[in-house]
Amino acid sequence: MTRIEHDFLGDVGVPDEAYYGVFTVRAKANFQLTGMKARPSFIHALGQVKRAAAQVHKQLKLMPPEKVDAIEKAAHEVANGQHDDQFPLDVLQAGAGTPFNMNANEVIANRALELMGKARGTYTFIHPNNDVNKSQSSNDVVPTAIRLALLSEHGRIIESITSLRASLSAKGKHYAHVIQTGRTHLQDAVPISIEQVFEAYARDFELDSHELEAAAHRLCELGIGGTAIGTCINTHPKFREKMVKQLAKNTGLALRAGPSPVELTSNMNAFLSYAHALSHLAVSLERMSKDFQLLASGPRGGIGEFRLPEVEPGSSIMPGKINPSIAEAAQMASAQALAHVSAIESACRGGQLQLNMMTPLIARNSLDAQDLLTRTLDMMRTSCVDGLVVDGVRADHHLMEGLIVATALAPQFGYTQVSEWIKEADKRRIGIREVILEKGVLSKNELDAALDPKKMLGPKE
Repeated sequence: MTRIEHDFLGDVGVPDEAYYGVFTVRAKANFQLTGMKARPSFIHALGQVKRAAAQVHKQLKLMPPEKVDAIEKAAHEVANGQHDDQFPLDVLQAGAGTPFNMNANEVIANRALELMGKARGTYTFIHPNNDVNKSQSSNDVVPTAIRLALLSEHGRIIESITSLRASLSAKGKHYAHVIQTGRTHLQDAVPISIEQVFEAYARDFELDSHELEAAAHRLCELGIGGTAIGTCINTHPKFREKMVKQLAKNTGLALRAGPSPVELTSNMNAFLSYAHALSHLAVSLERMSKDFQLLASGPRGGIGEFRLPEVEPGSSIMPGKINPSIAEAAQMASAQALAHVSAIESACRGGQLQLNMMTPLIARNSLDAQDLLTRTLDMMRTSCVDGLVVDGVRADHHLMEGLIVATALAPQFGYTQVSEWIKEADKRRIGIREVILEKGVLSKNELDAALDPKKMLGPKE
């Protein structure tokens, strides 16, 4: 069963049970590119914008109370996720996200009509454009909604980073007594403690967290009220200021009105800043997971100093084989997140003159990257770091059999002399200690003291 709705292009049949209307039906037919719908956080953010607009219209007495109350209530329902099934549009669609905005306008208008005892589609009482979209444009609504959606999930990714940092620090402290061979260029280097290794990982993520927080602060600057190109056409002089304050009150976010709504309509670099912060996080995750994978290699034929949690069989043909599956998945997730960031960069370059029309691409990729990395952080913590075991015996074996520990003798005997001893030890396949003792330049006690790995973990006089 359908109802007939009309726009300036003609009549369209709309399912009777739908709150959306003619614009959404046309857009749904036109854009079937990815099969993916908008994330709920974005839909809810659209509801937040429409709710705040209705509240401000009421404060400024720009609409009849009965009408504005119905719109506010319907928008609040959208913001609370009660009508997610009424947003069927593909994430990639017409420029500037006009179908997203009109989808929200239609759902809220028809739900408001229903609350007033009117039939859906009777837009003479409440109109999607004239009433729900009053004082707004897709060009300021959609970027604002993306900001609100990212900010609403921002706390979750910061919490995930903080939890992973805590796990890394705890793991380092647990194995603080273990000293392993450092490695540069994938070759043996000077000693390093497990605590130092994990402290460095934790610091990586701390810095990534700081960058995300700074980028989120920029997202709090809104252009809502600027309407079509940021000049605030068709709005009350007090609408923009009151709109931002109302959104801040409703969401609990530290929102502020940007000094130039024209700039905020055309320039989407705030999203690029957040995307770049996400890219740093993705790189940190990828690098750490690759380290884990390498240090767990073997376990007999590789380094084998780390034992990662055994989460699944590693082969369909080799019995008993275990792979570093969590680390592998983290690397794939990081690569995908970086692909999202690349798409955001392309979208931010799409601004021309007074508008960037590629906001749907920004919405899809920024929210996907944020959620993907949050899930990856949690997976790495619970399924990898928390259960990681350091094989201290194997680490000590590699350390004591290594040759580069002789670096500690360079200040006493010189770089060239120590290099010759290391080269001789490697050629003869014997330990560096044996070579030096043969030379008689140090006693065994002196050599043991000089090559004590614990004394190589920091500066000394």
